[in-house]
Amino acid sequence: KIMLNQLKDLYNLRKQASEMQKMLANERVTGQSDDGSFSLTLNGNHELVEVNVSPNIDLHRPEIAKNIKEAFDDAQNKLKSLIALKFQGML
Repeated sequence: KIMLNQLKDLYNLRKQASEMQKMLANERVTGQSDDGSFSLTLNGNHELVEVNVSPNIDLHRPEIAKNIKEAFDDAQNKLKSLIALKFQGML
């Protein structure tokens, strides 16, 4: 009987995780570089869904890499906050 209850609990946890993943896939956050020349959008499953580059950009390669990292870090931080807010009552 204990084994059956453990299997039932495992099934319920997997079902809940799957529902959470589907819900997060619909969420979007957009991060920007400090100068606004780059932005990127992640969904709630940390998948990159959009990248935007300002048409007026006049940067050299190291600056471009720095700005992409800034935009990604900004989006990651926003996503962490969103996930924490969404699930604070569930866990």
